[in-house]
Amino acid sequence: MIKGLLTVSCLLLLLGISSIQPYVLRAENSEGLQKGNTAVININTASAEEIATIPGLGERKSEAIVKFREKHGAFARVEDLKKIDGIGDKLFEKIRPYVIVKADNTLKPRQK
Repeated sequence: MIKGLLTVSCLLLLLGISSIQPYVLRAENSEGLQKGNTAVININTASAEEIATIPGLGERKSEAIVKFREKHGAFARVEDLKKIDGIGDKLFEKIRPYVIVKADNTLKPRQK
C-alpha cells in the first residue's frame, strides 16, 4: 500500500515538474525574447545603446538608466526604473513589456 502511494506520488511529482519546465526555460532564456522587432532587455546588463532600442527610450534616458545602475547597483525590480528622473508611470507602462531584471552574475572588480 505504501509502495503504491510512493509510486503515485513520484509520478505526480514528475508530471508537475515537466509541466513547469517550459516556463523555467523560457525565463532563463528571456534575454533572447522578441517583442515585435525589439528584444526584451535585461536592464542590469545592457549597455546604453541596447537600452536605447526600447520604444519610448532614447539616448538620454538610456544613459540615465546606466548611470543610475552604476551609482546604486543592480536593479532589484523592474519597477525601480521609476526612481529615475523622467520615467514616470506612463512611460514605465510603455516600456514594461521590453525590460526584465536578472542578476548580473559576472564578477567585476570593486570600485573605490
